[in-house]
Amino acid sequence: MSIIQREICDGVTLGTIRDSRFKTMKLSVNMLLPLSEETAAVNALLCYVLVRSCEKYPDFTTLSRKLGSLYGAELNGSVSKMGDMQCLNISVGGLDDRYTIDKEQISEELTRLLCEVLFRPKVKDGAFYELDVEQEKRQLLDTIDAEFNDKRAYANQRLIEIMCENELYGVGRVGTKEQISALTTKDVYKAWQNLLLNAYFDFTYVGNSDGEQIASVLENSFKEIKRTPVELSTDVVYTVFNQREVVDEMDVAQSKLEIGFRTACAEPEKESLATRLMCLILGGTASSKLFNNVREKKSLCYYCASRFARLKGIMIVESGVETENLEAAKEAILAEVEDMKNGNVTDFEIEAAKLAATNSFYGIIDTVSGTCNWYSSQLMDATVDTPEQAAQKVNAVTKDEIIAAAKKLQLDTIYILKSKGGEDE
Repeated sequence: MSIIQREICDGVTLGTIRDSRFKTMKLSVNMLLPLSEETAAVNALLCYVLVRSCEKYPDFTTLSRKLGSLYGAELNGSVSKMGDMQCLNISVGGLDDRYTIDKEQISEELTRLLCEVLFRPKVKDGAFYELDVEQEKRQLLDTIDAEFNDKRAYANQRLIEIMCENELYGVGRVGTKEQISALTTKDVYKAWQNLLLNAYFDFTYVGNSDGEQIASVLENSFKEIKRTPVELSTDVVYTVFNQREVVDEMDVAQSKLEIGFRTACAEPEKESLATRLMCLILGGTASSKLFNNVREKKSLCYYCASRFARLKGIMIVESGVETENLEAAKEAILAEVEDMKNGNVTDFEIEAAKLAATNSFYGIIDTVSGTCNWYSSQLMDATVDTPEQAAQKVNAVTKDEIIAAAKKLQLDTIYILKSKGGEDE
């Protein structure tokens, strides 16, 4: 199972993964634009407005009826960050063509529906409809409130804002509540026009057909648009000049400790694979140093884990800690990092990390959505690998390469969300 990639037009690609294991299919598009404080909120709002209706199916009821007629198909939207790019994702999924009763081409029908949503939304006089925009604004504001109430996610977001305050990566994926509240129907319309003209469109199809009909529908949809697509790029900071520690206080039951490191390495650089393994050994599995030493042996935290933002070259260690243990937990985490820099990595830790990584590769592709995400997430990588190819590369990483990756770690920012002794968050 591998991906066949083709260019539909300038800045529009289609990746086809033909797979007969599933009874369903999925077509997903990542639309990428540079992260910006000025546009993050309106782009995010646009994504959710688009998936609620279109000109042909102008309300939730008619759109749902259409999806139901296609054997209960689904239409979804989401917003995320991919390096310094804001990623608006819209996907359609349904029954695979070979299981339809009358040989209907569900994949082609859903491609046309996706194009209706993207290219012919419900608009009037250069604006989206007030009711649609206001309802999605409320939903997006609720999303921000939910993220604020999840203090683990909130602390992680605050670390990134502080650590990357002068970088695009520091911009929130959906903007701020104030920005969202101020948006108008015409603002969303202008954002839609900009999306069609300037976004990079990466379509990914998973199903048991060759994707030719999907490609034909997409080519017809884009042929009248004169596009000037953005370049996909992310700035990576290689040297830390100013270490910072920021403390916020809030009425939470458990303090949060977030530590950000620059890894001096990011995709598509070759060393990023060793950095990913190094991060797993440090705090990415149940066999990791942070889990076993800081959490289990020293009992300094409720959770302690590390993750690597491979497109940005940032490693973050996050932990939930009793307030009185904050200093001890911080020292213990930094000691484990220094221990790795000094070469104290066992063969067992390396093999456990490699096994966890390769198992996750194969586990991800057990579903249609996982398979789709596996390939679309490699858009900015040097190569697009199958899970088997990725596993081979992981298993080829040496101990010396892992230690070399650890030696490049530079402490950048420590963020503490400190409990004031209030009630449960």
